[in-house]
Order: sequence, then C-alpha cells, then structure tokens
Amino acid sequence: MSLRRKIVRRAQRAKCSAVGVDGFRLLGDKILDISPYGLLVAADQEVFVGEEVIISFELGGKWFDADGEVTRVIEGWRDGDPGYAFGLAFTNISLCDRIDLSERLRGVPPPVPQRAIRAS
Repeated sequence: MSLRRKIVRRAQRAKCSAVGVDGFRLLGDKILDISPYGLLVAADQEVFVGEEVIISFELGGKWFDADGEVTRVIEGWRDGDPGYAFGLAFTNISLCDRIDLSERLRGVPPPVPQRAIRAS
C-alpha cells in the first residue's frame, strides 16, 4: 500500500478562527494550506494530537464552519517547517460545504515541498 498523500493540499492562505472545544481557547488564526478534508493552521497556543477543534474560515467570499481533530503537530524545529502549526482533519463539515470548498480550491497550486520527496 502506498503511503503517498491521496488528497492534494492547496497553498491557500486565509484567516480563520480555530478554537479548542475544551476551554474554547483560540488555537490559531491563519490557514497555511487546505484541502476539502482538512487544513494546516499556524498555532498560537500549545496543541495536542487528538484535540477537538471548531474552525470557521472565509474563502472567496463564503464562510465555512467545521469541526475537526488535530492529527499532527509541527514543532517548527526542522528546516522548511512553517513554524509551530497543526494539521486538522475535518470530522464534521457539510457535504455542500466540502463540494463548494473543492470548487473554490480548483486551480490553486499545491504548497512548495520543503523537504526532499521520499522514494517509494
């Protein structure tokens, strides 16, 4: 089985409001990249894998609201890391919003790889 990413992320920067469900603390307010299934957010607070998050963001004049779960935390120590950030997988987003998001991201290029591509 290939470990390669199946969904293409898009290098779309946007403002957001990512709030932790536990305590409703603001975790971050900048999207670094996005796909119809999740996004990467620049973190302003300490974040943990498995943490539940409510996110709102505006893209192309439309507001999107979703629930998500932190799937990875980027500490920002390696060359090419965007700083302290977290990957969020959507756990609850309407089908209409997912389709609309896909359409709005069409034609947006993927992020530039920061590290060498791994051999299969």
